[in-house]
Amino acid sequence: MPRHPIYALLIAIVVNSAAFGGGGDVTIRTDHPDYPGEGALQTVEDCVTVATAGKTDPQEKAIAMYLWLLKHQWHLMSPMEWCVPGRVPDTAAAGDYETVVFDANRARFSYGYGLCGTVHAWNEPYWKALGMDARRREFPNHVNSEIFYNGAWHAFDTDMAGLLFRPDGVVAGYADIQKNPELAESVKPPLPHYPFAWPSDYDTMKKGWQQVAKREKWYKLYNGGYAAHPAIVHLRSGETFTRWYDRDHYGGPDKRRFWQNHKGGPFRRWTYFNNGEPFHDGDKANARSEASYCNGEFIYEPDLSSAKFREGTADVSDNITHQNTSPKLRSSNGKNASLTFRHFSPYVICGDPVDDANPMSAEATDGLVVEGIRVGDIKCEVSADQGQTWRVVDFPANEPSFRIDLTEQVKGRYGWHVRFSWKDDAGLGALKFTTTTQVSQAIYPRLTPNGCDVEYTANQRGVVAVLPNFGVPESQVNAFERTDLRSTNLKYKPRSQKSRFAYEATDKKPAHVVFKVAAPNKLLEVRAAVRYQIPVPSRENMDFRLEFSTDEGTTWEQFAAADIPTDNEFSSGWLSGSADVSLDECTEALVRFHMHIPGRPATLIDAQLYGIHEVAPPGAVAVEFGWLEGGELRTHKTDLAAKVTSTTLQVPTSDKIQDQFVRIRSLE
Repeated sequence: MPRHPIYALLIAIVVNSAAFGGGGDVTIRTDHPDYPGEGALQTVEDCVTVATAGKTDPQEKAIAMYLWLLKHQWHLMSPMEWCVPGRVPDTAAAGDYETVVFDANRARFSYGYGLCGTVHAWNEPYWKALGMDARRREFPNHVNSEIFYNGAWHAFDTDMAGLLFRPDGVVAGYADIQKNPELAESVKPPLPHYPFAWPSDYDTMKKGWQQVAKREKWYKLYNGGYAAHPAIVHLRSGETFTRWYDRDHYGGPDKRRFWQNHKGGPFRRWTYFNNGEPFHDGDKANARSEASYCNGEFIYEPDLSSAKFREGTADVSDNITHQNTSPKLRSSNGKNASLTFRHFSPYVICGDPVDDANPMSAEATDGLVVEGIRVGDIKCEVSADQGQTWRVVDFPANEPSFRIDLTEQVKGRYGWHVRFSWKDDAGLGALKFTTTTQVSQAIYPRLTPNGCDVEYTANQRGVVAVLPNFGVPESQVNAFERTDLRSTNLKYKPRSQKSRFAYEATDKKPAHVVFKVAAPNKLLEVRAAVRYQIPVPSRENMDFRLEFSTDEGTTWEQFAAADIPTDNEFSSGWLSGSADVSLDECTEALVRFHMHIPGRPATLIDAQLYGIHEVAPPGAVAVEFGWLEGGELRTHKTDLAAKVTSTTLQVPTSDKIQDQFVRIRSLE
């Protein structure tokens, strides 16, 4: 069957039809002091800018960042995803470290909660964006963290919410407390010092610090967290994106949709969320706020009677044609025809668990529902790994109208591909995709009382994700790898529950693997994150680095290199980085991971790659907020004309409000 990649088609679409599209990289920013939304907190660097505004001294910046993190993260079982081929993630398995999420961007947008070792790994990119090295530290029955500024290490615990101080007012680190164990009681109200289960948490941590003082060696763990996943929503023509603040929006506790093995969904009462600036002084603290989650809902109804449907596709065969009568999409020559629709966002796909507790290893529904009208014999397939593997979907027998729930195939992922194929006179008359996601409460753009200013932007950016399925055989890795550019001393071996490494050198020499990122239009930026294995104790002259090429590998430029201190005691690490390729006028880039461990074969555990690319200028959209006043729903909607990339809206709230929803809808 002749095929034509949608990438080339989209180039023509962008050039010739500015009317296509709802908006690329649409964001909302309210004037809320703590929770303004993704327009203010899209990147780690954005968060650092917001958190440390007005601060100049390194310690003042660090404490401001610490307080910001307390308001945006809370303690619960760490989120888990499909990180290991063949292993089903389940947060009830607390010891399953390999499936834990360590991307700070995913954490900020979809979760906001995790155990001590996880949140302190997420924090590393924030501290590094402040220009401060960071590491996790072993602690009795806990994982702590230290950051480096003004020539010394300082302990910042955002999980238990505790800081200790030297007599000179500087935040103490492990070395300080080992020299002076009395610092285990040196607190500085109103800065939090282990307030949640007061005073038992404080007493437990004091005893822990006293144990720290009794011996010098406590593990030092570097490079545990990273930030790579682009926080970009590309709204297509015919698409509506709604975020619901109330987790019971779908009909109460037994209808909740989430991604965590936790009855009723992720929830905790001991947090600093949504309660102003964190403070603590003895038995007085504002650390008992309730925190949970929100939902995001993408409803995409492509117009099959026009070429606008192409904007939401990843691949279209040459013989697909559209018309006003049914079937609106058909084969122009009666031969085999197919097209693939896709979805990708920074929000994890969730579901309504049948048992109201476990959507992960047990059955869940309503995470992805596909509805439509088919004419004749249609084949449907779904992929959760960008088309690397496929599963056939069964249609209801003899029914032209269909509703298919594909939650089990895509839950716990950030996107999907759905492929339809047919021949002869068959075709599609209508389609509707409903994708439900989990959203961190702290990223929801909150309204403020007595009138709220809202900034809307559309930056004409979309995302292509390349998340290799390292469970596929060697014969299929060309979906994500340029095998012809792999070093001859590097061997691929499918990962599984019993096999940790995807690539392993066959000798002790330097090795490299090359991944490919292809976009539907001009590439603007390439991002990558890789996880590698290293020996403990550490060795000198280890070399892990990321390079990119936009000329088919003729030339390479480095964009990230691992900094592995000699005192590192963490047996693996994440390396991430990004490269601006906007001046290269390309639609494809190569990413090379170079690895070398003197004296032993180097290995690669995992890799994630993303291409940020241009999309069409924004079409007309509607931005709508919903909130409660005195128990009554109030709404405010603003229609924006095509090509509006930035504007400020005023939402007429009263003095007492309760957030309900925020919606961006394509009017094209």
